[in-house]
Amino acid sequence: MASSWSGLRKELEKDYLCESLKGRVQYFLTHYHKAPDKLGRFAIRIDGKEVLMANPYDYYVKGYSNQEDILKEQMKIPAREWTGNETLYDEENKKAEEIVHKMAINDGVFDIYDILSSIDEYKNTAINKSISSENPIIRMFAVMDRRIGKRTLKKLIGEVKKQPHWLQFFYNLRLESEGIF
Repeated sequence: MASSWSGLRKELEKDYLCESLKGRVQYFLTHYHKAPDKLGRFAIRIDGKEVLMANPYDYYVKGYSNQEDILKEQMKIPAREWTGNETLYDEENKKAEEIVHKMAINDGVFDIYDILSSIDEYKNTAINKSISSENPIIRMFAVMDRRIGKRTLKKLIGEVKKQPHWLQFFYNLRLESEGIF
């Protein structure tokens, strides 16, 4: 990963972004240093308009934390318990949390760490694997990648409706920018 956000942003916007979207797509990230947890947010702007935002608080505000509790109760998973040597029931809790986390990402609710880890994976994975990744954030970066050509884009037309609603926007954006859709 680039040593700074500005370096990473430049790399994403200049080196990876397809020609038809250069100058139209901007990535934005900030950390709120005065916030107790120093968290921040990530956004993607298209033609100056913010179309996607990653905010750590949305997970709680939109009830995904409560969904974790409900799922754990349904699955009869006990609360984590520290014994002095290990945490009991940690793996079971992590599995339930991961199920809800994937639901949240598919709903377009994620935080900057989801974005940054996805960028890292995207940059270190072959483009044909990225475009078919299980992770919709990686697919978002891949569909806007210059290495995805018109032949591949034409094959993706049938995949648009299968994508999470928020991701369909980026598929359509790329297809329209290339004059395919």
